[in-house]
Amino acid sequence: MNCPKCGSAVTQDDRFCGECGEKLTQTDGNTTTAAPNNNNEKVEKFKSSLNTYKKDTLNESKGFFKNIFTRLDQEVMSQHTYSYKFIASLVGAGLLLLLIFLLILVPADLGMWEPSKSSIVFRILITSVVSLAVLFGITLGIIKILNVNLSVHKVLSDFIAFNLFSTVFFFLGMLFMAIKVPSFAAILIILSLLLFVISPIYLMTKYSNHNNMRMAVIYGILIYFVIIAIILRILVERSMSSSLEILDSLLNGY
Repeated sequence: MNCPKCGSAVTQDDRFCGECGEKLTQTDGNTTTAAPNNNNEKVEKFKSSLNTYKKDTLNESKGFFKNIFTRLDQEVMSQHTYSYKFIASLVGAGLLLLLIFLLILVPADLGMWEPSKSSIVFRILITSVVSLAVLFGITLGIIKILNVNLSVHKVLSDFIAFNLFSTVFFFLGMLFMAIKVPSFAAILIILSLLLFVISPIYLMTKYSNHNNMRMAVIYGILIYFVIIAIILRILVERSMSSSLEILDSLLNGY
């Protein structure tokens, strides 16, 4: 009898091939076959899915960057959307890049009473994710209030597309901060934050050109500013409250 994988001679009592290590099983007295290996099948299936994912993502990214940098208005006005897996890849890449910059920029030798470097990095990452999610949620909610007939997928695609510019300016600012040019870095980071804030207004304005809205787009913008003002007020109050608590604890300690 021979091994079905490498052809080496095996005996009827062998459970594994002595040459290639293939697990053997006997179907009758004269034939030997390889035992099924579910793990190998799963690995091959995973590799195939991964290769397909890489190919699809690469092809979609080529069109994405070309369209955004050359014809953003037309892209937003069209019905074209990007796949959820591609959007997830962009967000994941952005968070990974943010993590790298934070690990470089946040100093390791913080004071005794300061939080650890890992704690600061984690808080900034969580804050960034939550802020983006809240901003998109506000954008989607106001667009639905205005009665714009668009899917969540379309709004998400356009939100990510516009904020590509915001992200580019933000990471350029982080880069200049890393090479010790703080003045220019501050300008770029502030500009990126302004673009993030402006993104819902841009989308509402563009959608108003080809949708029958329940109300004028100016009311949507006013609603947006009211929501942002409420959020800022809550954040400022929490920040002041936290600062007063720290100051009170320090004074009581003395």
